[in-house]
Amino acid sequence: MSQNFSFKIQIVYDNHCALDGFKKDFGFSALIYNHLTRNYILFDTGTNGRILLHNLSLLEINLNLIRKIVISHDHFDHSGGLKSIYNINPEIEIFVPGKDSSKYERKYEHARVHEMIDFKEIEKNVYSSGELFSNGIAEQCLFLKTLNNELIIIVGCAHPGLEKFIQQALKIGKVKGIIGGFHGFNKLEYLEGIDFISACHCTRKTREIRNMFPENFKQLCVGDKIEL
Repeated sequence: MSQNFSFKIQIVYDNHCALDGFKKDFGFSALIYNHLTRNYILFDTGTNGRILLHNLSLLEINLNLIRKIVISHDHFDHSGGLKSIYNINPEIEIFVPGKDSSKYERKYEHARVHEMIDFKEIEKNVYSSGELFSNGIAEQCLFLKTLNNELIIIVGCAHPGLEKFIQQALKIGKVKGIIGGFHGFNKLEYLEGIDFISACHCTRKTREIRNMFPENFKQLCVGDKIEL
């Protein structure tokens, strides 16, 4: 394992900022490398498959090594690039909220589609929250559990409310960090005690979060990575 890190997380799609050579676009995707299993997991796929593949190519990742894709929820800016990955590797495993699983089974007939209804470990120390609902939208997030028993939450848009995902995470460990889109989340007191906060994509209260937690806020752009 690399320097005792449990996970490497790289932002491969976002609309806020991008490092030189990378492209930004509306949507979100993060590539997770699990040092515990030596597997790649792609969380969400952004909007445009061409842009997603471009950004992944700059990381020099063999796309055939991405065996698992987690779709947080069935919105185009999180699932739009999936077909491009599927065309390269049609036998991937796709983890989607249970409400949407039949749609993905029809559309990606060669893939192994998993319906995520309840909290579940999808591989060593990587957990799906299961589906939570908001106005008919079913959404899941990921909890990554480090060797120090600390959790990193990876979230797409947090439509059900980021606080609900945080509350669920706290049942299994201390939350060390959160990465992803927070949408209209405004119960900022739930971020107290979290070491790093990386608000991306659709977050509406970015300025307020940065001002309230200046030491903990970490801007991640497309191409950035963080290891824990």
